Amino acid sequence: MKLRLTWVAALLALTMVASAVTGVVATYRQAGEELREVLEDDLENQCRLLLRLLSAPQARQPTPALEQLLRSAFPDDDEETLWVNLYDAGTRSLLGSNLRHALPLQDATDDELRLSFAGHSWHGCQRRGNGLVVQLLRRSDRYAEVGGEILEDIMLPVLAGSAINLGLLAVLIGLSLWPLAGLVRELGTRHADSLAPLKKGGMTVEIGTLREALNRMMANVDSALQRERHFASDVAHELRTPLTTLKLELASTHPDQQVLKAEVDRLAGLVGQLLILARLEQGRWHAAFSTVDLEALCLRGIARFEARMRQAGMALQAGLEPVVVEGEATLLQALLDNLLDNLLAHCPPGTQALLRLRREAGQVVLELIDTGPGLSASQRQQMGRDFTRFDSRGPGLGLGLAICQRIAHAHGASLSFLAREDGQPGLRVRLAFPR
Repeated sequence: MKLRLTWVAALLALTMVASAVTGVVATYRQAGEELREVLEDDLENQCRLLLRLLSAPQARQPTPALEQLLRSAFPDDDEETLWVNLYDAGTRSLLGSNLRHALPLQDATDDELRLSFAGHSWHGCQRRGNGLVVQLLRRSDRYAEVGGEILEDIMLPVLAGSAINLGLLAVLIGLSLWPLAGLVRELGTRHADSLAPLKKGGMTVEIGTLREALNRMMANVDSALQRERHFASDVAHELRTPLTTLKLELASTHPDQQVLKAEVDRLAGLVGQLLILARLEQGRWHAAFSTVDLEALCLRGIARFEARMRQAGMALQAGLEPVVVEGEATLLQALLDNLLDNLLAHCPPGTQALLRLRREAGQVVLELIDTGPGLSASQRQQMGRDFTRFDSRGPGLGLGLAICQRIAHAHGASLSFLAREDGQPGLRVRLAFPR
């Protein structure tokens, strides 16, 4: 079962209300019990004190005067109605009371007392001493009235606090859950291939951060899809030429074996580069990193390409320093081979090239500098992108350059395409390893 955040918020609001009501009820009951105990103790203390005062010989007064004293000391009002009775313990006759009545004394023993008089229920205590019995009672409805006042005093702050909490909860829902629900609805109405930026957001930082993160993720996914489409197009283009050549040769009466072998070798090279690229995408090379002697690697590359460059009318010189880096030798060799292949494929006869390896500002820098026609600034900038070409067959340098970029990225290095430092025509390819 899946829960909606609005349901959770509603459940939280109900829980807040229920806990507030439960707290009020528990507090009211506890306060009511404590109040009754306090009032009963107060009545008992007043009753004992009154008995001592009235039992003193100097306090004995005639009955009319005694009644007048009780009525003035304990007036009949609505705020605090107390009922005081004074009886003779021997004759059980009424000596005085603050309320007019002729009720006889039922029992002269000390005890709690409950009486009914004037349409009200009374609760109090009775004490006996020195031939006198004193009764002090309070109307029972006063307990309920005081309890109601206590409940009102408790309820008002609790209800006010609960109202404030519910209001804050509503604001929280309005600022977070509703914009979040809007984002969910917007995502739910989109097609699976729609990667346009999200427009709906919220006032809170978290919702805005979530929207920006989703937009960045969709932009990265869109960029990756675009690269993969270009990659598929380039791979198809790279494979189409040798396959077409093979098809034509095999259809002829006397196929040229040298041409067939060259095209098969070309296809094998393309497949090998695709395998390298796939393994680079999966990140499987990092575990095999070790110390690589770049000087020896460059010398091996020069030895492999020296004859081909001489046949193409080009010259390759070297200026190498003994340096080592952490990496994978097979990948770095593939990178250098691709750069030299591009040099052979895109530069005319008579081109002079220099392969230079040195330390520069704490970095290891490998540069391939040529005297070919070079590229414009916009073309050099596009060279940093994956799957671009700049020959007659389409826009870029093809699959080899994409592999070079991925190999450099796997080693934490940067591969850039720059103009020559002396301002002459040509291209300077710079591979800089991290410090």
